[in-house]
Amino acid sequence: MDWQSKFYTGQVWRKFRHALVLERGMRCERCGRLLKDESEIEADHVKELTPETVNNPKVSLNPNNIQLLCKNCHNQKHGRYGYEQKKVFLVYGSPCSGKSSYVKKHMNRGDIVVDMDLLYQAVSGCQLHDKPDNIKAVVFALRDNLLNSIKMRIGKWNHAFVVGGYPYKAEREDLAKSLNAEMVLIDVSKEECLLRASSRGNLADDYREYIERWFDRFER
Repeated sequence: MDWQSKFYTGQVWRKFRHALVLERGMRCERCGRLLKDESEIEADHVKELTPETVNNPKVSLNPNNIQLLCKNCHNQKHGRYGYEQKKVFLVYGSPCSGKSSYVKKHMNRGDIVVDMDLLYQAVSGCQLHDKPDNIKAVVFALRDNLLNSIKMRIGKWNHAFVVGGYPYKAEREDLAKSLNAEMVLIDVSKEECLLRASSRGNLADDYREYIERWFDRFER
């Protein structure tokens, strides 16, 4: 019997797992699905067990290192049985830096793109980059719902690209952590962004202002 089998079939782990289920309930902590039987629940170690940590209760028997998952979410997390590990990318930078171009180059059919410009266009029917202020609350609520779906890995999408300015370091790092996302900075000079703003027609002056504001706030 290998070290994994010995640990997971042992009475200490089984009693610990049962106590967690009684405390937290019969619900998947990733997708929220309510389960009918305890056998449907996988007690998953967030920090994976290794031969070196299996006998360390701060890792192996630490409730803060355990998430209760349904079998579907558990298989998705570990890329098992046909599930490809989902990847999330937080693509950030100044307006007119080329974030959308980067995403178009790297995305594939079946990926998710969360981009405020595209959401405004989808909700309002206006031209791209024309963002009526009176529907702002609706668009932000839609964005937050999409981010929550990405966070919970709901659905069968492949990868996700979350696009935005995110000039403040703490804000983008918190978001990247909550989404388990890789951060991608589109690092273009202010002068180049201002030059590109000229292509925005009657919105050019607004975008020059957005660019100046972003560079004033940006924290590396």
